[in-house]
Amino acid sequence: MFNYAELPYGQGGSHPDHNRFNWRCETLLTRNRNLIEDKVVLDLACNTGRLSYPCLRLGAKKVIGVEARQELIDQGKEYLTDQDLKDRMEFVKSDVFNYLASAESKSFDTILCLGFLYHTVRQVEFFRQVKRLSPDNVIIDTNVATNYIWYGSKSFLKKPPMLLMITEDPSKTSDTTDEDGVAFWPTCSFLETMFDRINYNCQKLDYQKNGLTDWSGMKDYKQGQRVSYVAYRKGK
Repeated sequence: MFNYAELPYGQGGSHPDHNRFNWRCETLLTRNRNLIEDKVVLDLACNTGRLSYPCLRLGAKKVIGVEARQELIDQGKEYLTDQDLKDRMEFVKSDVFNYLASAESKSFDTILCLGFLYHTVRQVEFFRQVKRLSPDNVIIDTNVATNYIWYGSKSFLKKPPMLLMITEDPSKTSDTTDEDGVAFWPTCSFLETMFDRINYNCQKLDYQKNGLTDWSGMKDYKQGQRVSYVAYRKGK
């Protein structure tokens, strides 16, 4: 439905860049339109609103995009030329966790966390805030670490939930905003365990089954280094 080669968000990008965003948008949003249309959507670490925009086009009642870098917000506002879309998009300059802590419960129908959860050390806090805010749906897209087994692992699950520490460059807009540059990559077992602990059912999305054949720009998904989940609050 969306072609980033024709959108301002794709300016200067190559075919792999555009292919990546086209398929992320298709799999995460377009094919989950029922979680977007007529919903209040919170887009965490929204960058320029490059994945907020499809939500607006898919009929979201309102999208709140939280972003810590003002230059990205300014750019995102320039990209939204359609007045109707502008009226339904709100950019908020804030640290993600400060915003989550200040938000009221049940303020959002759907929370998007697309490309952020591996740029922080506060993954458990994120899930606790999701539980408190109690949205009907959560969509996560993140890099993941690979499970490994250590001595004495028999006392643990076969794939114990884990976080792998890495370091990043805070001066880059693609990396963490934390000054020390420290971040954790979660494992799939961590994500699935945390969703269960906060009372959400989750489903891992399969890009290949959704029809993806051109893997340019998508090798991390193909190799399992990046994953996407849709989660639904139990008993909603």
